[in-house]
Amino acid sequence: MNEKFYQLSPEKQERMINAAYKVFSQSNYKKASMSEIAMEGGISKSLLFHYFTNKKALYLYLWNNAIELTRNSTREYQVLDTDDFFEMLRRSLLAKCALMRKCPHIYAFTLKAYYEQQPDIKEVIQKSFADVSRISESRVFDTMNTAAFREDIDLKLMYSEIFYAVDGYMLKKYRNGVIVPDEIEQEITDLIGLWKRIYTGRENGSLWNINK
Repeated sequence: MNEKFYQLSPEKQERMINAAYKVFSQSNYKKASMSEIAMEGGISKSLLFHYFTNKKALYLYLWNNAIELTRNSTREYQVLDTDDFFEMLRRSLLAKCALMRKCPHIYAFTLKAYYEQQPDIKEVIQKSFADVSRISESRVFDTMNTAAFREDIDLKLMYSEIFYAVDGYMLKKYRNGVIVPDEIEQEITDLIGLWKRIYTGRENGSLWNINK
């Protein structure tokens, strides 16, 4: 990537990046075109190539940018500043929904990228995803208070089940063309309350008030 991209105003950078997220979230890697991205972003195709050498460079930049934006939002919402696993989930939800409001197509892009079949893209994305997931899981387990759970619960299995449940929920929303942050925030909050009852045996309290 050309470093001159970072010399653009934040508004121009954001417009260009959001345009790319939108186009790549609507088509697979092979079908999405730089011409369409340039048109969506209101710039010339030659200028887009000036900032990003080729489509692969832009695509991988978008993936890494999504990871960085997610990390920033996670820090902003202090996700790991509590040892309550379900409060971590709630804060993580708020962080992701806040990011989706700012970058409407970012989550759809990451879902599309995760299932991308283009060989050279797939290899990079899958490795990156595995690395990020491993680090994230490690930090959660290092932080959370395991004494809060029922003694018969396999915490690793619980973590995987919740992860795949949210992933499946978001994939369904994406395939239905309905990714509305406010709706997602409320529906997953309800699921978090259910998981808390199942895995701890405790009823919901004010913790699950979304306006807290």
